[in-house]
Amino acid sequence: MSASPSPPQKARVLTGDRPTGPLHVGHLLGSLQRRVAMQDNHECFVIVADLHTLTTRPQRERVAELPRNVRAVVLDLLGAGIDPSKSTIYLQSGVPAVYDLAILLQMLIPVSHLRSLASLAQMAKVADLDDEHVSLGLLGYPVLQAADILMARAELIPVGGDNLAHVEIAREVAQRFNEMYAPVFPLPAALPSRVEMLPGIGPDGPAASKMSKSAGNTIELGDPPERVASKLRTLTGERLRGFVDALIDDREHAAATIAEHAAGKLDDAAVHDLLIDATEALLAPIRERRASFEADDGLIEEILVDGTIRAREVAYATLQRVREAMGLEPLWKGLIDVAQRRAEDRKRPY
Repeated sequence: MSASPSPPQKARVLTGDRPTGPLHVGHLLGSLQRRVAMQDNHECFVIVADLHTLTTRPQRERVAELPRNVRAVVLDLLGAGIDPSKSTIYLQSGVPAVYDLAILLQMLIPVSHLRSLASLAQMAKVADLDDEHVSLGLLGYPVLQAADILMARAELIPVGGDNLAHVEIAREVAQRFNEMYAPVFPLPAALPSRVEMLPGIGPDGPAASKMSKSAGNTIELGDPPERVASKLRTLTGERLRGFVDALIDDREHAAATIAEHAAGKLDDAAVHDLLIDATEALLAPIRERRASFEADDGLIEEILVDGTIRAREVAYATLQRVREAMGLEPLWKGLIDVAQRRAEDRKRPY
């Protein structure tokens, strides 16, 4: 009797968030909804990227905020529908193999490719860093991100529009490694969201161009209804119409609303009411799930520890393959073999 064929291997997905504060509607529309939809048919890794926060927030008092922010991000992930029985949620700094891999990958990317990334310039602007104070860590942010992607040997990366270039860096590094040493890495592909970038809430200015935890211009997933409504009523003009395009699923309705508002046939207040109803329908079940998980003492920590142990296993297996392909592991093993033979010789009697 022949053995039954093994089930096809699921494609591996990696995505995640920096714990600089609670997640917001921009995250939800940008990649969270895609992650939730994919977790049934893909092997999903969701990274809580605390190391990435150090690129713009290395101060001791900022690091002290991480336990609270990490917990908030995991609660938001669970509230949005990420299922820890289907997705591996893990803490980036708890996987030391990623640090090692990042150092090795740094050798494969020209600095000029990193300096030209508009996303890094935007991060520096939000953090109020001029060129003189941009750290090596911030410049190398996309390389550490590449290490996150490649350590999992991920094939698909759901991202917002501002991170597409970073996935291309990971793809470039993977391709160069495969050509120089051995075909260790699949080439990752970005999965852009329909809503590439949601504008920020609040007055016009540089921070208004993108909803961002760091800029403090967000509608958080855990915001109560009255706060959501208050924030949405600050929107006017193009930003207001941008929210309509992002939040109204009925594309014909969204297009008609945008056209009528732009033509002056629909005032701001009417569009605000439409958006408030749509946003509340989106956030109400998330708030309910979030509160349920928050009430279960110790659950968040257990999920993170379990996920991080799983991620460590995957990361160290990848790092071992990388070291073998580069010749670093044979170098180390060769030294050990010689030292061991010498030790054994010394034990022989005259």
